[in-house]
Amino acid sequence: MDHSETNKSIEGIEPNELIQKIYHQFKANFYFLDLGCGKGRDSLFMLQNGYKVDAIDRSQENISKIEELIKINKLPLSNINLYCGDIRNFSISKNKYDIINAFNSLQFLPKRDALKIINDIKNNIKNEGYVIISSFTTSDPLYKKMSNNERCFFESQELKNLFSDFNIIEYREQLIEDKGHPGSPQSHIHGVVRLIAQK
Repeated sequence: MDHSETNKSIEGIEPNELIQKIYHQFKANFYFLDLGCGKGRDSLFMLQNGYKVDAIDRSQENISKIEELIKINKLPLSNINLYCGDIRNFSISKNKYDIINAFNSLQFLPKRDALKIINDIKNNIKNEGYVIISSFTTSDPLYKKMSNNERCFFESQELKNLFSDFNIIEYREQLIEDKGHPGSPQSHIHGVVRLIAQK
């Protein structure tokens, strides 16, 4: 992907590649839900582009950092609600959200919990709303070390089949290189599935 052609967010932060493909289809004041917002790159980008944002993450450090960036960059604090908590306990309001984003968050849950969240997303997102999911597949090397009771791993085509009653805008299963992150600093491979689906 040529990052020089993408829209930049504050301090060089860019949203995930799937959001970049659809966010411009909506007008200002539409609603975006970020389940597992991390350091807030997607939420901050959407806030900057006129969306109303609800974002949840279990790390208070992440939430505090997002609040700090909002203030530093003079973004509208009234247009974002930040929640520190477990996404499994977040109640998705029916017919509120135009985009629901679960980018790299479901793989940290037992599969039964991830499937429940997916069901809640499908039942509650607005008609014609978009769902964005990035998660792990059984091609991921971690799959051989963990069970679905510990982490969610999707079988080939499984996520696509779960959204068979939606319009699938994009669906990819691939192996990607992760350059490293806290807890696993060495470069390693992940098996991932990425989905954009419209109700």
